[in-house]
Amino acid sequence: MGKKRKGGISDKVRNTKKSDEKKTNPFEIKVNRQKHDILGKKIAKYDKGRPGVARSRAIKKRKETLLIEYQNRGKANKFIDKRFGEHDTKMTLEDKMLKRFALERQKTQDKPSSFNLNEEEEELTHYGQSLSRIEKFEDPVDSDEDEEESGKISGDLVADEHFGGFLTKKSDEETNKSWKERMEELIVKSKKEKYERKTEKEKTLEMTEKLDEEWKSLRLLMGGSKHKDDAQAPAKKADDYDITVRELAFEIKGKPSDRLKTEEELAKEEKERLEKLEADRLRRMKGVFPDEEAEKKQVHFSADDLDDGFILNKEDEERFHVSYKDGQLLTPFGKDQSELEDTEEEKDKDDDDDDDDDDDDDEDGEEEENGEENSEEEESGGEDNHSDLESGDEEGGEEEEDVKEPSKQQQAKTDIVTDLKKRKKVMEEARKELPYTFPVPLTYEELVDMLEPYDADDQLTVIQRIRKCHHPSLAEGNKEKLETFFTVLLPYLGDLASQEEPMLKSINALISHLYELCQMSPIKAGQAVRDLMEEKQDEFSQYCQRKGGRGIFPKLDMVLYFKLVSLLFPTSDLKHPVVTPTMLFMGQILAKSPVQSNRDIFAGLFICTLFLEYISLSKRYVPEVINFLRGLLFLASKKDPNKLEDVVHPFKPVGKVDLLEIKGKTAKSVEIKPFTISQTFACKDLRQLSTDEFRVCATCQSLRLLQEFAVLYEDLPAYKEIFQPLRYICSKLPTEKYPEKVQKQVSDLIQQLEKKNQNTRNSLTMQKRPPPMLKMFEPKIEESFDGRKKRGGTREFRDKQRLLHKHKKEMKSAVRELRKDSQFLARQRLEERMSRDAERKRKVKEIYGMLASQEGEFKAMKRKKDKPVI
Repeated sequence: MGKKRKGGISDKVRNTKKSDEKKTNPFEIKVNRQKHDILGKKIAKYDKGRPGVARSRAIKKRKETLLIEYQNRGKANKFIDKRFGEHDTKMTLEDKMLKRFALERQKTQDKPSSFNLNEEEEELTHYGQSLSRIEKFEDPVDSDEDEEESGKISGDLVADEHFGGFLTKKSDEETNKSWKERMEELIVKSKKEKYERKTEKEKTLEMTEKLDEEWKSLRLLMGGSKHKDDAQAPAKKADDYDITVRELAFEIKGKPSDRLKTEEELAKEEKERLEKLEADRLRRMKGVFPDEEAEKKQVHFSADDLDDGFILNKEDEERFHVSYKDGQLLTPFGKDQSELEDTEEEKDKDDDDDDDDDDDDDEDGEEEENGEENSEEEESGGEDNHSDLESGDEEGGEEEEDVKEPSKQQQAKTDIVTDLKKRKKVMEEARKELPYTFPVPLTYEELVDMLEPYDADDQLTVIQRIRKCHHPSLAEGNKEKLETFFTVLLPYLGDLASQEEPMLKSINALISHLYELCQMSPIKAGQAVRDLMEEKQDEFSQYCQRKGGRGIFPKLDMVLYFKLVSLLFPTSDLKHPVVTPTMLFMGQILAKSPVQSNRDIFAGLFICTLFLEYISLSKRYVPEVINFLRGLLFLASKKDPNKLEDVVHPFKPVGKVDLLEIKGKTAKSVEIKPFTISQTFACKDLRQLSTDEFRVCATCQSLRLLQEFAVLYEDLPAYKEIFQPLRYICSKLPTEKYPEKVQKQVSDLIQQLEKKNQNTRNSLTMQKRPPPMLKMFEPKIEESFDGRKKRGGTREFRDKQRLLHKHKKEMKSAVRELRKDSQFLARQRLEERMSRDAERKRKVKEIYGMLASQEGEFKAMKRKKDKPVI
């Protein structure tokens, strides 16, 4: 029987294809649904896919790459074999070892030893000369003569005796000579050559001098008498240019000055100076002079010093003679120390009580006291005069000393009294002197207590010294102290302005201190000023509530605070944390405070002037100012009793509407002067301000402010509506009663307003060109369409757009991949943390179980021990 034939080739191929095909799960396939089915359109790659398989493939790839890098991020245990010939298969082991040994020896030979102290540095030369010497241009060698003079060997000798020169053939006589003989001959030869060169040089100098003299005589003969006349002629006078050149040549060159010291260095020096002056003042208060303090300084003595060189003078012995009486130390005048002090105190009291007495009475009193003391000394001298301490040579002259002793004692007593008076005078002057150092007052009460004993000038000096002694650069914490000091000085400024006679000079000086403190810490200073403004505004609002919505114009202290804000902070900002609330408060005062007196008019004009200063750069529109100035012109204009004028609050058409009306006939000759604070705020009697002079000046000031505001607001669209009522008010002013300056101001303001009002506004008009046609929804049909949408533009533009599109696509893909990488790492970190937590919980449970078993065993043993034995 034959063998059974298997399947044919077609069956094998069919079976192979079936095995190669991958079975796909239909649930893994995701198809993007299209909105419209288009016949013949090819399906893109992204329309059909298997997201699950792609996700698993991406995770597997990240585990093989990103996860391994994450796990090996802190490891460094990789060894790299860098030995010579390790990976060279052509070299034998012996060759490798020999080559490595040679390389190691080469490294040690090439590397200079840093511990070899005998090693000398190599010196670079050029043509046998040192480069360092050539650069210094010291003793350059240019010829054989210089070589001989400098002590060097000539080049011929070097060539003969050195570098193989001795191998050349020489005569028998030279070869038979010894080295010493040859050296002696060489020395003699060199000296001979040197002498010849010197002789030749001297001859050359003599010939040169001779030729110079002959040339001078020949030059005179060649020049003739002309040169002789010139020589005999008087010298020309130097002109101004030559004089200036010579002066500049001898002018002192400018020297560099010392560098400018920094602010910290200046502050430190100033503090040290003040501390030194304060220490000196305290010493003078105690009656200690600098020279005495230097004498009191202890001198260092060694332990072996026996004071052998100490010598006491005769005067010192008499003046500082030690003696006692009844256990009390006697002074040089024989009196007790306590008695002398009592006498001095009584004398000081007598001097204070009898300052107007004559000097003769004082002298008589002193003589009587001296007489009493002398008598006491004579009595005490009989008992014990310590004569045994004196030498034998002095015994013979005892009578003469007894005669001279009273006069010396009296003179010494007079010197001591004079010294005590001088000390007392110096101590009183030191007590009256202003201290140089002060602590920083942290509250307003401390500041008042500190400044109360001094006058106005001394108070400013105290403030300045406080700032200098506590500069922020001198110690840590001084900046916070000065910030607190700024908040304390603010109410002090208000107190100076609230006095009956405002201390304007002190206020002006204090503002400079506030400005400098504000520059050191502007944030804290701004917060302090803002808190002050909020407090004042709350008080104003409460007053308005009590008076039915009517306010009151501020006094001098509040007006100065408004001025201070403009000096300390920028007013041109759109919104400032200090200036903006201050401007709102000022506008509130102008809008709610009725004008009841001439002082209110002055306060309002002052605030309007401050507003002009505030908005001069920002040109911010403030309606309260324009309305207030318009109300002042209303007070100065003619009123119709049968018609109510159109004025805005706080001005009313009834009441005190004639405050600025001219009532006398002398107003036309009034001299217009600017207002002063002392004439208005410090004026006690308001009737002094009810004069035509004040009315004319107030009207002039109002017109001037309106002119400036009109120029400032000329670009506003509502200019016509803002200033139209002012033209009507100006036309009703009694200009015939005012001086010529005010009349000119009124006419100029009216012309300015009329000129600006003539400018008509442009009405709204249609566009000159027709608007573009809207895109229609009709399709664009092309006769020859090749299946691709045609894009406009050049080829370069299309290539650029294609690259931009590709770049955007790749960027989105990269961002997507980075986001997925970060998510994968976050999941990995979460798994590691969870595994660590699980391991920790497992170990904790094991420890708890072990502890529980130990506790159980311990309790069982304890029960066993406590169990009674039967």
